[in-house]
Amino acid sequence: MSAPTTPFVITVDTEEEWDWSSGYPTGSTRTVNIQKLPEFQNACEKFGAAVTYFVNHAVLAEPAARQIILDLAQRPRVEIGMHIHPWNTPPIQPVERVPERESFLHNLPTELALAKLDSVYAAFAEHGLKPVSFRGGRYSTSPLVQQWLRDHGFVADASILPYTGWVDDGAPDYRGRDPKPVRLPGEPPLWEIPLSLGYTRRPFGFWHRALAMAATKPLRTLRLVGVLSKFGVVERAWLNFENPLGERMPALIRALKKMNAPYLCFTLHSSSLLVGGSPYAATSEAVERLFRTLTNTLERLTADEGLVPATVAEIASRLEVERDASHRNQSAR
Repeated sequence: MSAPTTPFVITVDTEEEWDWSSGYPTGSTRTVNIQKLPEFQNACEKFGAAVTYFVNHAVLAEPAARQIILDLAQRPRVEIGMHIHPWNTPPIQPVERVPERESFLHNLPTELALAKLDSVYAAFAEHGLKPVSFRGGRYSTSPLVQQWLRDHGFVADASILPYTGWVDDGAPDYRGRDPKPVRLPGEPPLWEIPLSLGYTRRPFGFWHRALAMAATKPLRTLRLVGVLSKFGVVERAWLNFENPLGERMPALIRALKKMNAPYLCFTLHSSSLLVGGSPYAATSEAVERLFRTLTNTLERLTADEGLVPATVAEIASRLEVERDASHRNQSAR
């Protein structure tokens, strides 16, 4: 019997570039960053990595960007999933910028949210694409969104960012969520596939609560979070090629493997491949560092025989198979 393996996936929020500090504009979009995707895909293919590109309406609406996505869809180990930025997805509100609260899909009125989901899905269908995995812009999802996903044949919602909350008005609150996937009630199967964010030491739940308490006002003056980090006790970490938390990816990968995590989910924004495209790509050195981190990480991953590449949809399928097998074994006892 072969040894068990853990799948890993590279996910890319594939979207327009804009000044993130300027709010959420409804007007024309720029998708120059999409021209960088073939180079990125070549770097991933060199190591046989699987990539899921979560593509939004702005990208599909621009002919040159759309053609790159259609070309990528023909490559091996590539999945084209669905992404959505509510502020610039038709039907578009007659304002220059939407309020912060309305940048989250789950805060929109039901009819408007569904109309925007339909609009993106129609753009996929128009060009022969049928997405089955989803990531909401700004990590937004909801029971309404998930029912729409199920009704349209999706198998995975990859919008959950564990142990995370934001101060933004109306933002999702995932502080109580861990990285474990969840099969949502009902049929057909729909899996929540959280991104891989946690801590450099186990158990994640304990350290999440401990660091949250250390950051509260009575204890903040002791700077315990910084002290624990400085002495290598524990740090927050994310499998993200662009985020500063990504600097601690190797420790998080080790922790996830020791936990027998069902998968590893890496991420980045496509706009971070273009100098000036995102806050994480302010300089050419920052972009070069991202590619260097990607290469170094993939070298380690592919050298580990216990790790295998998979797309988000393949991970959801694998989880469903494992669940069914577990149920059969329990019934046979």
